[in-house]
Amino acid sequence: MALPLHALLRLTPYLKGAQVLSLSYPDLLIPEKVLEQHFKIIPTMFTDKGDYHKVPYKLPETRDVFKQLGATLHVTDVVAATGFEDIIDLNYEADIGQFDVVIDPGTVEHCFNVGQAFLNAAHAVKPGGIIYHISPMDMINHGFYNFNPTLFHDFYTQNGWEIIELNIVSETPNHFSVSARFFSKYEHNIICIARRKGFQRMKFPVQAKYLKAFQKYEEEKREAA
Repeated sequence: MALPLHALLRLTPYLKGAQVLSLSYPDLLIPEKVLEQHFKIIPTMFTDKGDYHKVPYKLPETRDVFKQLGATLHVTDVVAATGFEDIIDLNYEADIGQFDVVIDPGTVEHCFNVGQAFLNAAHAVKPGGIIYHISPMDMINHGFYNFNPTLFHDFYTQNGWEIIELNIVSETPNHFSVSARFFSKYEHNIICIARRKGFQRMKFPVQAKYLKAFQKYEEEKREAA
């Protein structure tokens, strides 16, 4: 699981003074000089994950970078990959706690019970806090699932959240929004940032294209009763 430069640029405005939860340890795919250029910080610790991610530089240690940005980083995972994770299986209902920022750095697509994983992640956000997803849309055999933008839009808006950003990013420099089906030879990720506005329990959504018909059916059922 990893965060590229564009991810940290999006997250930085929310990090100062924040308690942050990441769903698995988020390696930073950002060279030391780039961190200094964009964030005016100099990392003091590094990891040996560069070879794993096939990048030709040392990876700054994420906890150190987040601390310099004013945030406290907590991590959950199903295994102790780095030794300081809280061991939680997102496939099952879990009380993870409450955080100002929750980061899904490419984790929920690896959970078989993906709906429950979304619920667990969303319930971990404090009212007024935000969640950040970077999730695959067409990365073949990367995880159990690829997602469509409508999943994020429908899940969060039907639960009373505010969508701050919902965009597609690809291995090209292009970032773009979508409103209809499209085809491309490149792999794409979905970026979603959403703010929780209340404390209601989350529910599973109905896909927006079928929502009016579903609501009509539910109303007719209530009237018949």
